[in-house]
Amino acid sequence: MVIRKLLAIGFASLLAGAVAVPVSASASPALSGFTCGTQSGGSGSVIAPITAVRIGHHLGYDRFVVEFSGSSVPAYTAIPKSSARFYLDPTGQPITIEGTAGIKLVMHSTSMHGTYGGPTDFDPEFPQLAEAFALGDFEGFVTWGLGLQQQSCKRIFTLSSPARLVLDVPN
Repeated sequence: MVIRKLLAIGFASLLAGAVAVPVSASASPALSGFTCGTQSGGSGSVIAPITAVRIGHHLGYDRFVVEFSGSSVPAYTAIPKSSARFYLDPTGQPITIEGTAGIKLVMHSTSMHGTYGGPTDFDPEFPQLAEAFALGDFEGFVTWGLGLQQQSCKRIFTLSSPARLVLDVPN
């Protein structure tokens, strides 16, 4: 808990500039339904640094978006959790973020070092997305913990120009 407070203090100036950016339905492909369980995707053959992370609240869902500098989204795995307790990478230090459930999003062959200078802790208080916290950026793996108000299925898809990974949770 002490580490989390220190991280929050250290990122306070970054959070002051954080904005939730709604994305219109016309900017998205035809949206599919929500799926439960672990989901994986992306390309294992690309290396794509992270350039932006955004959140947004929309009618019917809350959204978490990761933007990459490459032309494709690297490999990812989204793992549902029955609590909002996560572990920092690489230290293994436990951390509890807001919410009663969560999603652990692990992206491979990527990094935020030197390419992403935005917030690493979003605290939007949306109907479903309670918090999004960067758990680690270590040896080509970037991990985010998404704290949810309640356990939920999710919809994951990718967009291009620029390459983006989009994760929606119904609200």
